[in-house]
Amino acid sequence: MTVGFVVRTPAGTYRANWRDSADRQKAKTFRTKKEANAYLAEVEGALNKGTYVDPHAGKMRFDEFVTRWLAGRSVEARTAERTDSMLRAHLLPQWADWPLAKIDYLAVQEWVTNLGRTLAPSTTAKHLGLLSMIMQTAIRARLIAVNPCEGVRVPRNRAREARAGTISREAFLRRLLPAVPTEYRGIVCAAAGAGLRWGECAGLPWEAVDLDRGLLHVAQVAVETHGGIVLRAYPKSRAGIRAVPMPPFLIDELRRRRGTGASPDGRALVFADRDGGPQRRSNFRRRVWLPSLVRAGLLGRVAQVASGRWLAVWPDRDGRAHRAEFAMEAAAVAHAAASAFGGLRFHDLRHSYITWLVTDGVPVNIVRRVVGHEKASTTLDRYTHTPEDYADRVRLTFADDSLTLRPSPSPAEPGDGPTTCGRALTWERDDPRRGETGVVGGSAPGGSSRTHSAVTGGATAEGLPVVRVVNTRPVSKSA
Repeated sequence: MTVGFVVRTPAGTYRANWRDSADRQKAKTFRTKKEANAYLAEVEGALNKGTYVDPHAGKMRFDEFVTRWLAGRSVEARTAERTDSMLRAHLLPQWADWPLAKIDYLAVQEWVTNLGRTLAPSTTAKHLGLLSMIMQTAIRARLIAVNPCEGVRVPRNRAREARAGTISREAFLRRLLPAVPTEYRGIVCAAAGAGLRWGECAGLPWEAVDLDRGLLHVAQVAVETHGGIVLRAYPKSRAGIRAVPMPPFLIDELRRRRGTGASPDGRALVFADRDGGPQRRSNFRRRVWLPSLVRAGLLGRVAQVASGRWLAVWPDRDGRAHRAEFAMEAAAVAHAAASAFGGLRFHDLRHSYITWLVTDGVPVNIVRRVVGHEKASTTLDRYTHTPEDYADRVRLTFADDSLTLRPSPSPAEPGDGPTTCGRALTWERDDPRRGETGVVGGSAPGGSSRTHSAVTGGATAEGLPVVRVVNTRPVSKSA
């Protein structure tokens, strides 16, 4: 059914007229009659499908719509603060005066490209995601027809792109942990030994610690806002509620922290500050974490060069090393910690924990549950990293039981195995730990599982399997 018509205007253009779903008269002018009829057909189809968007609705300015969008949101305080910060810093300065319908794909791509020159790719992607969320809401409100953020690519700034770091277990236990002040070793062990996030560490109560069974029950978290730190009775996601088995070094550290006296109040925080409240992350990073990295030699270094002379060396943003001498070690450490760029983050202990588990063969579905991820893909894509000793681990995979192919000490019997041009192939197992060589079987790779194991596990010094070729003669039936 036709819901509109086209008329010629005194100026020689053509006006398409129609009534919207609220029975309000609408019109739009075109240069030719063909264009007006084509647009009118689109409007009629959209009205019939229920996808009609008023072409004049997109005139609302971006800042006006954002004000309405914010008024209808219901999110956590930390999320609201982060959203307000991104809006003030980058979205409103760019788009505030733009009508929603004028924000197109090319304009958004140009904006994202410019952001990528000063912000990290992950930060740029967050700003793009926020803009896309706002524009998607405008689509649901029938103010615009398409999302201009769809298909926009975030450029990679390789010069500024930071890679999440990890630390080996040996380096953690022998270098980093001894450099951490005794009072704070427990919270560092909780991150590296149980994969807890900062908020989960800071909000951990004693009632969630079961030292006899070696379990940590994660539920309560500490959330930092501009107004202070609040304790929240639920974690980041539903999967975050979990029980985490503790390694011995974490159990020992928590026993030492609890002491031998009466059991502490169950609601008291395990890693409380001096006032009994949650620790603030920024203070911990500045006063404890960065100086510990410096003392451990993981962020620059400090060394005594003479009596009363301490040399501090630290890297800048471009990787250049800077040096300065101080009269006291504490001053040298403090200066290097405040001036150095980069270094291991506290959250990287969680990255390291997950990488240790996956590298040691713990099934990903179990790792996902222990660390509180809703999807296993998050565990694999975001939190696992290549360990430093990956080359040795790859070699050990092919050295299981030291199964190596060696020449057979005796000719193979006819018919015992596959032949190639009248020659039999024999596959053998060698265990260099015992200095013994034994025949595995006379079938070629791909036969029995035992033979296949020998082939995949065996190699010469050049990495090639050893195959012995033995000349044989046909045996007559009478023999």
